[in-house]
Amino acid sequence: MKHKILAGIIITLFSTASYASIKDKKAIRAADASISAEVDKVKAACGNASLDVKVDWEDYKKMIAANKDKLAKDNYQSQWVIAHSGQRTVATLEALSAICKDDVDYKEEIAKLTKINVTAKDDFSDSASEFSLADNALTVETGHKMSRNASDFAKKIKALY
Repeated sequence: MKHKILAGIIITLFSTASYASIKDKKAIRAADASISAEVDKVKAACGNASLDVKVDWEDYKKMIAANKDKLAKDNYQSQWVIAHSGQRTVATLEALSAICKDDVDYKEEIAKLTKINVTAKDDFSDSASEFSLADNALTVETGHKMSRNASDFAKKIKALY
């Protein structure tokens, strides 16, 4: 009887991990689709010849694994972290579009962007996103726990120029 219970527990654990992985994959796919649609809007608003946005999902998976106790304490699921990263990346892109529509001088500089690289902050408790600019690449180190709007990021982006 003990062996059957143990086998049942093991099967449940593996199926739960698999289920979480499927939810994460779906969240990544949804985030990537939203990001892709927003990239087209930035290119139209800012005039970028090309703009490659890369979210380092492996980095997010590592952060989630390293912070599993913090996520559990807050009853937070991994797919929520992924979804919020997608929302924050879209908000960054919306901020770029809004800046371009409002100011021709910023538009001229933002049009030179060719890459946006998005990584996860190491600490799940850190909710602030950080931005840096090098050459024609914008790096976004994304905070966690909540979504953001374009207006939350516009000032930080403008400060880079």
